[in-house]
Amino acid sequence: MRKLLFLSAVLLLLCNVCRAQMAQFQALYIYNFAKNIGWPDGSSELVITVIGDNDLMSELSRLATSKNVGSRKVIVKESATTNGIPKSDIIYLGESKAGQIGTLLANQEGNKNLIVCGKKGQCANGAGISFLNEGGKLQFEISNKNISKRGLQVSQKLLTLGTAVD
Repeated sequence: MRKLLFLSAVLLLLCNVCRAQMAQFQALYIYNFAKNIGWPDGSSELVITVIGDNDLMSELSRLATSKNVGSRKVIVKESATTNGIPKSDIIYLGESKAGQIGTLLANQEGNKNLIVCGKKGQCANGAGISFLNEGGKLQFEISNKNISKRGLQVSQKLLTLGTAVD
């Protein structure tokens, strides 16, 4: 019985470490997405709102203390729902909240922001970028069409790094 409990504890610890490491990688990806998008205004801040992913929220907040996007200071906010989100340049919808992408897009209609989703296949539902984990490797799919619909421009470099789904 003790061996089973010990093994369970080790597996749980490994899962938490893997989840934290994935959040670190996703935070770096999002930071690089921000650097490769043509933003419309000359705002001094780049606001990222995270919905449904505490690990990513922590990693982005940590990253924001030491990095800017160009001359723009990165501000990270959290929202519990897809309703009432403050003005944001990037909105990340966690995998557990991916079913709410339709509501998010409807609520953000007319806003110039990048919608990033933590679940594979969400570009087909309107996201600009969605993460996928292929063979333990973090990758992303990207929809130039969806990003352009939101009034943003994507660098050719970013388009070639992801899997285009248009």
